[in-house]
Amino acid sequence: MKNLFIAALAAAASAALARPVEAQTPTAQEMRERLESTLVLGPSAIESMGVRHVWQQRLVMTEGATAVRGWMRGDSAFVLDSRGGLSRISLQDGAVIWRSEVIGPQDEVLGIHRARLDGRDRVFAVIDSEFVQLDGTTGALISRKPSKEYLSADCAVAWPYLIFASASGRVVWFHSLLGVIHHQGFVNGAIRGTPQVVGNEIVAAGTSGEVAGFIKDDARMIWRRDIGPVFGRLAEDTDGVYAASTDQSVYCLDRQSGATRWKYFTESAITSDLTLFGDALLVQVPSEGLVCLATDSKGSPDGVRRWAAQAPGTVVGTIGSNIMVVDNTTQTIRLLELSRGGLVATVPMRNARDLTIGAGDDGHLLVVASDGRVQLLEPLGAKPKPSGLKIIPASKPTAEPSETDGESSDAPAAGEP
Repeated sequence: MKNLFIAALAAAASAALARPVEAQTPTAQEMRERLESTLVLGPSAIESMGVRHVWQQRLVMTEGATAVRGWMRGDSAFVLDSRGGLSRISLQDGAVIWRSEVIGPQDEVLGIHRARLDGRDRVFAVIDSEFVQLDGTTGALISRKPSKEYLSADCAVAWPYLIFASASGRVVWFHSLLGVIHHQGFVNGAIRGTPQVVGNEIVAAGTSGEVAGFIKDDARMIWRRDIGPVFGRLAEDTDGVYAASTDQSVYCLDRQSGATRWKYFTESAITSDLTLFGDALLVQVPSEGLVCLATDSKGSPDGVRRWAAQAPGTVVGTIGSNIMVVDNTTQTIRLLELSRGGLVATVPMRNARDLTIGAGDDGHLLVVASDGRVQLLEPLGAKPKPSGLKIIPASKPTAEPSETDGESSDAPAAGEP
């Protein structure tokens, strides 16, 4: 009897083992933990930032390469890796359109620009010593043209011109299609920042302290002004030109004449870039932190400070009514209220290598991780993408053009649609 019971138990156990085990549906918490480890910025970070996930892609890169930087241009993102590989990705669904390897691993890429010129979609990689032109549809090399000057910053765009500044003080109008220099102006001292374009004017500043305005069409100088040495990027709007100097001051200069409209004095030299959002001018001041100045001083010659906050890092852009400051030293993202400077959220970057805010009012955020993961986020108020939550496995890129090949976010050339 005992042997029969043991035999029956063994048979029952064998039958149970033979039946397939039903897959268990993961709980909400398990799904959340899985997404935290899979996404570059997971649910916790996304909720704190007031955005939502659109898609994530993992790029195929050569062995040993790491993704280093991303740009959003029109309907596409462009991601560069440490071996010089440049991938074009559709912002609609995250699909890789093409991958180009014509940029050398030793080249320092300062910027990527895109426009439809002469009936053809073109991509321009701005390198410290040359311009690389690619076919926007296939990624094939069109041309490489030397700049004949060393560039320390990205170009301004006034199609068909790429306008760059050099360490020798030259402001150069480089014709992107012809590959030749058409015009040039001069500023005393080396120019460290990107020239600024507003309307029909180009403005540049040198380390000697000279700031100058030029006519965009022919490079004719219309005014010049001497202030303290300028090492960072200028800012400009329809009313004024803004410059931060090592003479411990932030200047607002009249666009038409270069005359000082107001001057904000600090207790330390300033070498950082200026960032402008509407009527709010932001600058990192060593003695004060991140400072927000009003562009309209209401007649005060000393300028008007709205607020200051301890938020080290680079101001990347805005998400809704907040500004985003990225601190690469501590791998931290801080969101601050643009109106008052109050801290809204502090988010660890984890594996994020580069963050880019899209141009215009859409506020889309491109996040690049060193391992090749690329993530697109959008504000909660934006219209959801039809693709929804999508994590795309690594795959080889195709050479087919995007179905939504829109216009570039850069200014189009005259006469172009």
